[in-house]
Amino acid sequence: MSTALILSGGGARAAYQVGVLRGVMEIHGRDQLPFDVICGTSAGAINAVFMAANAHRPRDGVERLYRAWRGISAGDVYDHGWVAVLGNLWRIARSAFSRDGRAAPGALLDNAPLRLMLRNWLDFDAAQRNLAEGLLRTLCITAMDYGSGSSVAFFDGGDTTPWNRLYRRGERAAIALEHVMASAAIPVLFPAEGIGGSYFGDGALRQLHPLSPALKFGATRLFVIGVSAPFAPPPGMTERRRPGIGQMAAHLLNREFIDNLGADIEQARHFNEVGGALSPPDRQRHGMQPIETLVITPSAHFNEIAAQYLHKQPRTIRLLLRLLGTTSRGAGASFASYLMFDSGFCARLMDMGYRDVMAECGRVREFLDAPAQELSRLPSAS
Repeated sequence: MSTALILSGGGARAAYQVGVLRGVMEIHGRDQLPFDVICGTSAGAINAVFMAANAHRPRDGVERLYRAWRGISAGDVYDHGWVAVLGNLWRIARSAFSRDGRAAPGALLDNAPLRLMLRNWLDFDAAQRNLAEGLLRTLCITAMDYGSGSSVAFFDGGDTTPWNRLYRRGERAAIALEHVMASAAIPVLFPAEGIGGSYFGDGALRQLHPLSPALKFGATRLFVIGVSAPFAPPPGMTERRRPGIGQMAAHLLNREFIDNLGADIEQARHFNEVGGALSPPDRQRHGMQPIETLVITPSAHFNEIAAQYLHKQPRTIRLLLRLLGTTSRGAGASFASYLMFDSGFCARLMDMGYRDVMAECGRVREFLDAPAQELSRLPSAS
């Protein structure tokens, strides 16, 4: 049975995934990657490639990834200098008087520092070697094609045939820096990335079925790490005043980064319920093999934590957040959390991820050990 690791997007929130992965490797207890398919989207693509490059030493790799996120700062991801930020805002305003609008920048922020950081973080050659040696079967990075509006799953390894369906397709590619930069290009905030003559943006955009690529690669067991608590925030974290641009933008980002994943997980569980009502021969005839999912999500909302670190963000970013009407709580803080590449904030998220997965130690151990069992012994196949 093939087991896939699904790493969703969410900007700085992806630090939570690293804490979960630390716990997973501790529970697993072996220096062997317990996943043969890794799919990453947006900032999750960064963690996905890092894990693929360290598939030959995953325990050490996770610790190195943890230390990298512990040392991150906003300046490692985007230029927050006054000249860069105010210059972009000025060019946006000036473009209103341009006939063709070409004077406008491609985004609010310049993410050139991210490119430099990822060159030091990610070893794409090592990822290629691990795929070639069979330590990992498939690596997939998802991005959105701005030209066609399609969600594109770039994948390497395995024997899956490229596919093309309505607004989503799969393309075989040697995963490189441009694929990660494209997948992590949060719309409006970061500029699009050129790949093969087309421009791509954040992989969460138009990704209606985040679990689909892993299933295409033959995975029947999905370990999913989300970046949002699956319950409503407490009353003290909600806002009753007229929403500002930042609050509305937060809901749009949450819709892309979070809601589609939750809906796809629900659909997978419904698929299992329908398949469970059929006899084994009928399930086999209709190709309805059970999809086992284990989902780890935050035990608390990130908004409250983000609010505690707003005052530590660069002054230019605080000014930008104020211009967008972002407040220190609720959806406003949620929007800020996507950009909060702060070592303290990321450390808090990683610690939460570690605690959350260790709280599910029994279920996680059972899930990781299940591939060694016969399919007929699994409850989902009975």
